Parts: sequence; structure tokens; C-alpha cells
Amino acid sequence: MKLSLLAIVAAAATTVSAGVVITPVFADQVVAKDSGDCFFGVVTPQGCAYVILSPASKNRKKQMENA
Repeated sequence: MKLSLLAIVAAAATTVSAGVVITPVFADQVVAKDSGDCFFGVVTPQGCAYVILSPASKNRKKQMENA
């Protein structure tokens, strides 16, 4: 049990120290790209993100555009 817990903690520490954190990105967080920005994915105020928009995010974006 202690070994598996140690492995989980080590994996989490490695991921965080590498700067790889998975955070949801919603349609209203995406900003326009400038040249050279984010070859893959989209641009957010915090940096680049690879994103696949969920249907809920697409609907929210449409609602914001119509408001």
C-alpha cells in the first residue's frame, strides 16, 4: 500500500514539475492567435492549450454571441 501511494505521489510531482497540468478550457477562454502562437491547439490568456470543445462549451459560446 505504501509503495503504490509513493508511486502516485511521485508521478504527480513529476507531472507538476514538468509544467504539465490538465485544466479544462472553455470556449469563452480562447483568444485570437497572433503569428507564431501555439502551432497546435488554441491560445488562452494563460498560454497554449490543446482543446477539443465539448457540446456544452459550443452551446455556451453560441449563447454568449446571441446575448
